[in-house]
Amino acid sequence: MARTGDRTRVLIGDVRGKGLSAVGEAAALMAAFQEVAHQHATLPAVASALDRSMCRYLTQFPDDEALEHFITALLLEVPDHGSVARLTHCGHPPPLLISRGQVTSVPSFPAPPLGMCTFEQDVRTSHTFSFEAGDVLLLYTDGLVEARDSRGAFYPLEERLAQWTKCSPETLIERIQRDLHAHTNGALHDDAAILAVRRTATPHAGRLGSEGRPMADQKLC
Repeated sequence: MARTGDRTRVLIGDVRGKGLSAVGEAAALMAAFQEVAHQHATLPAVASALDRSMCRYLTQFPDDEALEHFITALLLEVPDHGSVARLTHCGHPPPLLISRGQVTSVPSFPAPPLGMCTFEQDVRTSHTFSFEAGDVLLLYTDGLVEARDSRGAFYPLEERLAQWTKCSPETLIERIQRDLHAHTNGALHDDAAILAVRRTATPHAGRLGSEGRPMADQKLC
């Protein structure tokens, strides 16, 4: 998460693979985000800068290995004022919006993951959607929705969220974590990250306070 001007920018990403190389890629991505989030006016420009940074990082791998490394990501921008937010999609699962008791998938226009090193900025776009006071946006990695039970059924995230639309972000994540553990009988075979962002009331004109910023809670399973 990065504060820049009168907005908050958020990144969630998922590195392909495991082990020390995946840890290194994740660390490189987060460091790059903290740097470029303040340097570019739009989310597509931030995404392109992250892509270039990750492509430079991946040059340390042999050519055949570099092709196997990439990162899916979502970039979110929430202005302090107003009731809209922006999203840039880089091959990541779409977020879910809880608004007025309803759960919907936020539409977006996916571009390739970061680190593919073959696309320029103009293939990335930002999508604007309504994000009003009290709404909660859930961002997650595919390890959550691809978790299976003993019969091979995927975890029904959207169905579960429909039962918990009045929860705070903290409670929501706790319930998902407990329910996911029960669904998989404790055998989660892939990492899962969850980030819940709640839009609080917009501050009065001319004042910028913490009450106007999105509140977030996150957890790794």
